[in-house]
Amino acid sequence: MTYDFIISGLGCAGFSFLYYLLDSPLKDQNVLVIDASKKDQNDRTWCYWSPTPLDTHPNKDNPTFWNSIALSGKKNTVSSLKNLKYYHIKSSDFYQQMLEMISDKPNIKFVNDRIVGVQTTSEGNFELLTATESVFSGKKIINSIPQLNGELPEDVLKQIFLGWKIRTKDPVFDSKQITLMDFVPNQSDAFSFFYILPYNEREALVEYTLYDKIDIDTTEMISKLRNYIETKFSKDFDITFEEKGSIPMSTKAFSTSTNPNWINVGTIGGCTKPSTGYTYHTIQKHSKQLINELVNGSTKTNLSWNRPFRFKFYDNILLNIASRWPERLPDIFQEMFSRNPGDQVLKFLNEETNFFEELNILRKLSFGIFIKSLLNYEQH
Repeated sequence: MTYDFIISGLGCAGFSFLYYLLDSPLKDQNVLVIDASKKDQNDRTWCYWSPTPLDTHPNKDNPTFWNSIALSGKKNTVSSLKNLKYYHIKSSDFYQQMLEMISDKPNIKFVNDRIVGVQTTSEGNFELLTATESVFSGKKIINSIPQLNGELPEDVLKQIFLGWKIRTKDPVFDSKQITLMDFVPNQSDAFSFFYILPYNEREALVEYTLYDKIDIDTTEMISKLRNYIETKFSKDFDITFEEKGSIPMSTKAFSTSTNPNWINVGTIGGCTKPSTGYTYHTIQKHSKQLINELVNGSTKTNLSWNRPFRFKFYDNILLNIASRWPERLPDIFQEMFSRNPGDQVLKFLNEETNFFEELNILRKLSFGIFIKSLLNYEQH
């Protein structure tokens, strides 16, 4: 059998594409989804901001969200999000919702296997070989696995993080607001901060995040995270969940595919915001765009997410500072949030502002470091 679509990699991007596909005129297409995981574990946390929950948000009638964000360090800044809400999603809730959605669809087949190879047939279709030596044929590939098509640009900055969901004996967290960034003092070699997502007064996700081009030893990250928690909150806590990862922070293309039937999604499809690492919201926009293109019979050779040039420029300026003068980033973020309404800054970071709104935000910042970055401009 030759499938109309093969979705290789069933994470946020693969599931989101499938969600919108099933809500489109293409809903009866034969689809094969392949992933090495059974998607029955909570393996990561996704956050985004929006006035209302996005379509794919699990339990939309009762979502977890916050209306206020804080930045801490040499000074504290607290911003109200006004009409925006900062939403949180457990990946296990997302997976469960999606698996239930496809469970009664006879045209959707889920294969729990690892893809080890792919080739193009003389008819122009794709054949995928799996670790169990199964071969599957498809007309179009929706791919989120970097190793299959694309590679990370060399010498790229990465957002490296380690997070623990902890439960403390005593109430120590302010459950009304998230701490977007608690800056590590005396930064010079790399930009780093702690992130706090409080579920209630005794439970929170606490993450240590570092921007660097080389991977940091996990033991060192554990030590920094534990010391931060014990110093700032409590020495009496239990770890109930752990997540860690490394997100590429680059405006460079991760793939050079020119086949209109091979479509990259997720990070490899350009959905990760280069300067912040947030991905979930853009994946939803990209998935909707892809479905519209496919319904209309698009033959474009590159359907990756293409952000406007000015946002790539903004990101490159910031990434240049992060690479060359990381000690300046805390002041930049503090200024951005303390001198502008929080909802406008988040709208800007979501690339949903117009040029005049962007000028209004950026004109309030200290120009020196940005001019320095511009004079030493390079693509990251």
